[in-house]
Amino acid sequence: MRISTIAFANLRRRRGKAIFLAIGIAIGIGTVTALLSLSTSIREEIGSQLDRFGANIVVVPQAGTLTLDYGGVAVSGVSFDVHQLTDDDAKRIPLIPYRKRLSVIAPKLLTAVEIEGRRMLIAGVDFASELRLKRWWQISGQKPQSEDDVLVGYEAARALSVIDGGASPKEPSGAMSHHTSDTTAVVRIRRDTIDIAGRHHHVSGVIAPTGGPEDQMVFGSLGHVQALVGKPGQLSLIEVSALCKDCPVDEIVSQIRQQLRHARVSAVQQAVRARSEAMERLARFSAVVSVVVLVIGALMIFTTMMGSVVERTREIGVLRTIGFRRTHIVKELMIEVSTISIAGGLFGWAAGTAVSWAALPYFSETRLAMQFHPSLIVFAVLAAVLIGVLSSIYPAVRASRLDPTEAMRYA
Repeated sequence: MRISTIAFANLRRRRGKAIFLAIGIAIGIGTVTALLSLSTSIREEIGSQLDRFGANIVVVPQAGTLTLDYGGVAVSGVSFDVHQLTDDDAKRIPLIPYRKRLSVIAPKLLTAVEIEGRRMLIAGVDFASELRLKRWWQISGQKPQSEDDVLVGYEAARALSVIDGGASPKEPSGAMSHHTSDTTAVVRIRRDTIDIAGRHHHVSGVIAPTGGPEDQMVFGSLGHVQALVGKPGQLSLIEVSALCKDCPVDEIVSQIRQQLRHARVSAVQQAVRARSEAMERLARFSAVVSVVVLVIGALMIFTTMMGSVVERTREIGVLRTIGFRRTHIVKELMIEVSTISIAGGLFGWAAGTAVSWAALPYFSETRLAMQFHPSLIVFAVLAAVLIGVLSSIYPAVRASRLDPTEAMRYA
């Protein structure tokens, strides 16, 4: 009689316990599968959101700087051999090999200009890319639609008397105020036109306080500002948001440097480090929980198999009496455990995938679609078999060492 025949016969005879053990394995594997599926999808979403939340690469003109000291008196540094960035440079960045990793390219020109009799900083930007890059901006008003439309930073708006000087939770009656749907406070706009370099411009909106340099600036259309200050085609810097949750940002920086040899390209290390740390923490949390669940499953299998060996002392003793070797006993038990583990692994994978698919909408804000990972099936089955076999080695070896004469008591 073949050992596998005996093993399958035992499974049929003890169907209830086999099903119970398979369900226990399925619960452990299903929990891990659901956790891995959810964590993978959530990591993708968090990584994408972080990658799109601000720039992580900055391109500025290459220049040499010399600091002078005369008689112990420090003189301000002198810049020389300054290279100018142009619109063509911004168009060359998408030509790098990792162009599919680039989320936003936001060129801008920064310069001082006369605004309502004050010298203030104006930024010429491509509003389409700038608003994608600065997703945290809250604008009271409308997005610029024409070349004469400008956005004004909160402090600049106060200095120019564009607003009253504060934000109120409710819109005052009779006030000329505009706000977007995601603005938490309404800014009362007193006037919607300002004079910039002798030309009237329409204030389409005011940026809520950010605590950054944007509060002191005025933003206009890039081409319009370039023409207004007499710097056609010139840029002060280029901000780049790169998708780097699964690629080295240093490689992207290197490729941009190859395209723009006259520019200085730097990675904003704080932003890159924040992205990496967020992903690593989520991965570590998932790994720890998975290990705990699998250890609990292994202990359950070990306890069940130890009980099974004690229960089947008579059967194992009889097999040893009629000539079965120790290896045969171990092989029979391993076949039983492996069969149960494979069934539990497959069922656990199916249940875990279904649970993660149902639970994903509660953890995602962007309605991510659950992705099918064939490798997860292989992992579920191998993990189940590995846990089952390792947890059953000691009980199987103990069963094989039973003294054949012990069977005479139960014969």
